[in-house]
Amino acid sequence: MNSNVLEKIALSSLVESIIAQEESILSELEVEHHLYKLIMQEEGLKQFAEAFYFVRYNFCHLNFILGERCGINEFLWRGLARNLIEELGGRKGPSHNQLYRDFLSCVGIDSEEFLQDSIFSYQFNASWEKFCRDAPLLEAIAAISVYEVLDKPDYALLLRVLEKSGVDKRGLHFFQVHAVAEHFEMFEDVISWLSKQEKGEEIINNGRNFVFRMQRMMWLGLLNTLEELSEKRR
Repeated sequence: MNSNVLEKIALSSLVESIIAQEESILSELEVEHHLYKLIMQEEGLKQFAEAFYFVRYNFCHLNFILGERCGINEFLWRGLARNLIEELGGRKGPSHNQLYRDFLSCVGIDSEEFLQDSIFSYQFNASWEKFCRDAPLLEAIAAISVYEVLDKPDYALLLRVLEKSGVDKRGLHFFQVHAVAEHFEMFEDVISWLSKQEKGEEIINNGRNFVFRMQRMMWLGLLNTLEELSEKRR
């Protein structure tokens, strides 16, 4: 078996273990059950759309922060650049931001101007920004790479919930795109190279551990915020 095949197997195994870890968190917190229950309450869908807007809107900014740190090392920033092109919708478009605007429109939110950040999403974004600025560069790139793997389990769950809640096809497109995304492929060359370096596995694991601390914080924060908003309506 040649080295390229072995590398592919190793990367596939890494992706599978990351997905399994995220699915374990989703199951432990019963995210799908609680989220559906909250979304189906009065104004619940709008409140989810507003809260989740702030979970995802800062992602491009993180890529720019890391890209600046990479300087002239195109091997390191290449995946980030590809990621940003994908965020623009690739060659065909529309951009992922526009797809989310379509979702907002479908649930009755016609403008982003008056959306309000929640405490949990502010802390989530601030923690990610600090990590991308202050962590060792390779750890930060590893974290972004791991974070991209989570699109499939996270958005597959969100898509199921939103389909059951009756969101129309146009509003689901953002979630459909991400539920089948292969964004980790953009970083495979860097992760494969990193895994062979001294302390490379430790660097990848440090990035991974940060991501999962953030994921647990984000899911708990999202559910608790929606629950608090639901309580206020009663």
